[in-house]
Amino acid sequence: MTEIKIAITDTEIASCWEAISVLRPMLERENFVSQIQNLQKEGYHLLYIQEKDKTVAIAGYRIYTMLYCGKMLYLDDLSTLEEYRGKGYASQLLNHLKAIALENNCVSIQLDSGPARTTAHKLYFKEDFTISAYHFHKKL
Repeated sequence: MTEIKIAITDTEIASCWEAISVLRPMLERENFVSQIQNLQKEGYHLLYIQEKDKTVAIAGYRIYTMLYCGKMLYLDDLSTLEEYRGKGYASQLLNHLKAIALENNCVSIQLDSGPARTTAHKLYFKEDFTISAYHFHKKL
């Protein structure tokens, strides 16, 4: 099993740039570390997996409570570099997140996923996630 690390230092956070930029192409590299540090102040945690000193997969999450569902682990980001997909890194991260959620007495893991991300959806179904809601937003 590959080691899952927590990105804390500037260098560790910066190493996650390529993997997260695949999922979040709107981000700018020069602001990335400070954006993650700001999110960390709000309870965000960034996990990563490396292969030969290259970060190949990431997962960003936070834990909080909402009235409709109780305490949950919310998965903000899950991404694997394309050339490293199919090696089980995303499943390994999801299993690790499940353990974190259980340790923190969460009742669920939740995430949002864009409708076009059908490959990701196959993974979520394989990992026993279900579609439980529509997500709406309004730009301001």
